[in-house]
Amino acid sequence: MESNPTDPAPSRTGILLLVTVAIIGALVAIAAFSDRADPAPSTDVAAPDLAPDFTVDLFDGSTFNLVDHLENDGRPVVLNLWASWCGPCRAEMPDFDTFQSEQPGILVIGVAVSDREDLARALADELGVSYLLGFDATETVAAAYPPLGMPSTWFIGEDRTVRKQVTGQISLATLRELAAGSFGF
Repeated sequence: MESNPTDPAPSRTGILLLVTVAIIGALVAIAAFSDRADPAPSTDVAAPDLAPDFTVDLFDGSTFNLVDHLENDGRPVVLNLWASWCGPCRAEMPDFDTFQSEQPGILVIGVAVSDREDLARALADELGVSYLLGFDATETVAAAYPPLGMPSTWFIGEDRTVRKQVTGQISLATLRELAAGSFGF
């Protein structure tokens, strides 16, 4: 039997082998990265040096402006971007409420983004949240602080520098740890 140089069989075999190796590699990578039972929030996101100013209407009828707050009140800010449809957002809100009660020297403000205001207000009422909450009707806060996932939390120093940005749900213990590292509290 002679070998035919135009026979496509060897190239098909090579392609099949390559595809098989790629699939096995992908499965190994997926297994390695999905082995965590409870994924930790990501804090490896680059944050801008100076926190962008923003103004948002709060659920209590007042207005919050970051620069005005920092100039007049001076407390560092924990800015949490959340939505009523986000399960991890809902789960962490009681921890943010407890944290605000424990740390009056830090201001916690939650801003609902990519949401409907009526649904955001209903969730806040249901959970009995007492820290400042607002609604980003024009998506300007989300544009200034683009969330890479939900929830997204920004630690802003009294000097208006972004100390840390976290994507994902934060527990009360992690919130305390990140605030201590960011603000020295």
